[in-house]
Amino acid sequence: MLSQLFKSVFSNRSISINPDMFILSLIISLLLGLLLAKAYKYKTIYTKEFIITLATLPVLISIIIFLVNGSLGTSVAVAGTFGLIRFRSAAGGAKEILYVFFATAIGIATGMGFLVLAILFTLVLLLVLWLYENSAFVQVSTSRRQATITVPNNHTDYTPILEKILDRNCREANLRFIQNNNKDSKIQMDYDLELRPHISDTGLIHDITAYDPDIEISLDTSAKKKKIL
Repeated sequence: MLSQLFKSVFSNRSISINPDMFILSLIISLLLGLLLAKAYKYKTIYTKEFIITLATLPVLISIIIFLVNGSLGTSVAVAGTFGLIRFRSAAGGAKEILYVFFATAIGIATGMGFLVLAILFTLVLLLVLWLYENSAFVQVSTSRRQATITVPNNHTDYTPILEKILDRNCREANLRFIQNNNKDSKIQMDYDLELRPHISDTGLIHDITAYDPDIEISLDTSAKKKKIL
């Protein structure tokens, strides 16, 4: 039984393809694609177009594998072309990229005829993703912030002043970016912060603006997407 797990149902590609097995592969691809799309919707803000794409992609990849007669190298190259089209048209988030590769793996497995293996690794990986999603390991810190502080460019050195205020309100404060905007005569500074337990976001903002009302500050609880990995 275990040996059958890694045995393709298309055991004799050079002669013919069993139509029943091919239709079964497409059905399983469609069902697994629907399951994958359903899993992606869990705790995610999504678009209708991406859900339809995710549910259909395994079937499409499976057909590509069939059309190239099971040649894995050729089919992956063709599938990569579709991937380039997808990611060139719009930048995808990390979760989107993960699920697109997931759907591609399902399509390759079912297209090659490894139906039981496709079902097995889909269920296992979806279970792993669900455990990650609900575990404390990946929970966003409630004390970490990304702060953007904009100060007037009036020849006053705000850095030591801000350092004192941030040291009073934060366990950790790291300046990671500074930019001079000549058009608005302002200087923008980005900080990575970890607030002290008794400090709130509004408390930090009030403490900074109390020194100078012209200082602008915004706090973000989520990590900003980078253009590079």
